[in-house]
Amino acid sequence: MFRSTLHALIFLALFIPLGAQDEVTSKLKSDLDDAQKRLTAQRDLQATERRELSEKITARQQELLVTRRQAELSRRSITDQQAFINKLRNKEYASKSEVQTLGESLRSFGVQQFANRLPGQPDDPRYDGALNPNPDDNVALLNMLSVLEASIEHLENALSVTTSPAQASDENSELISGEVLSFGPVHYFQSDDKSLAGSYHLSQSKKVATLDEEDAEAVKALFSGKEAKVRIDITAGKARALADIKSDPLSLFKKGGAWVYPIIFLAFAALSCAAKKFLQLRKIKDPNDEKIEQLADLFLSGNRKDSYQQARALHHPIATVLPETMNALVGEKTDLGEEVLYERLIQVKGSLRRWLPFIAVTAATAPLLGLLGTVSGLIKTFSVIAVEGTGEAQSISGGISEALITTLFGLTVAIPAFMAHALLSRRARGIEQNTERLGLVFLNAIRKHQVNSQHPTE
Repeated sequence: MFRSTLHALIFLALFIPLGAQDEVTSKLKSDLDDAQKRLTAQRDLQATERRELSEKITARQQELLVTRRQAELSRRSITDQQAFINKLRNKEYASKSEVQTLGESLRSFGVQQFANRLPGQPDDPRYDGALNPNPDDNVALLNMLSVLEASIEHLENALSVTTSPAQASDENSELISGEVLSFGPVHYFQSDDKSLAGSYHLSQSKKVATLDEEDAEAVKALFSGKEAKVRIDITAGKARALADIKSDPLSLFKKGGAWVYPIIFLAFAALSCAAKKFLQLRKIKDPNDEKIEQLADLFLSGNRKDSYQQARALHHPIATVLPETMNALVGEKTDLGEEVLYERLIQVKGSLRRWLPFIAVTAATAPLLGLLGTVSGLIKTFSVIAVEGTGEAQSISGGISEALITTLFGLTVAIPAFMAHALLSRRARGIEQNTERLGLVFLNAIRKHQVNSQHPTE
């Protein structure tokens, strides 16, 4: 605007007359002053508005910062709350798992306690919750609490003397109704008519109980409230069961079955052969080389009769070899004597090895017969399992143990037979070799004499 006013003044100065210029100039100045005043007022107004706007912007920025902080705090609060909620959910899940585990444990314990009832003992309705689970959590929890209550009561009863109705099986396998006096794992039974009494033992399946009437009078005294001395089996009948399982040799023969008898026959036959062979080899005494050379000198000196008698008097297989060899040496034919010597040695070997093969056959056959008997017994056991199932592991293990008896007998016979065969065979081979050597010593002495007679030394 100032510039336009200046241009107007220049225009007036150039084109307007001087008198009129003053008037115009004053008017222009007046307009210029007004314009400046308006400009100053406008500037003051803008400055004021700018200041107010700056204050508003500053206020809005402060509000924005506060809002951002509140939003950040809100986000943090939401994160913390979410983490806390997740933590609570994890605790809830862990608590539910613990409750379920505890419930399953109580249920299993309840089923076990229900199964461990004495034969003939009445049912406890508090165990029904363990036997019939309820899908409702609250009802299931109440049932488990009932099981827990019954279990605690059972533990308290185990620490005290209690009586309850029960049934037992006598020697004739007949069920007898009566009453059981229990103290922990120890049980005593008395029939309803009080005619039978004794210790009460449960089977492995807990379904059958047997009665031992050995302490009958003492047990009757206990039931009548009197003082009595009774034996306590702390093994709950297991010691008595182990004592019943122990078998003497005669019962082992019976349990082994038909396959035991051929094994025993082989054992006695091998024993007799080994004893006979041992006595035969024990009588043999090895002569020394000097004795054989003396027999050769005696034979060469012409005294053949004495040489025959002394050769036969030797306690050695060479006693059957030398006389025949001497007969073949007539006319100093040593080749013929050597052939006769080896011929007789073959007979000596057959005599020394007699019955040893039978001992070896026994050592090899006895375990095979035992294994055959074991396989036969296992076949019978598994046939019983196929019919009756595997409910009673005790009966199955008993059948398997009886089946293994034949293997026991087979190995018991085979091991000594093998050792006897090894020792006797070694002794027989040593005697064979020594007999052959002694025969050669005799022939060599004859040859030396022949050589010396044909080439006498000066």
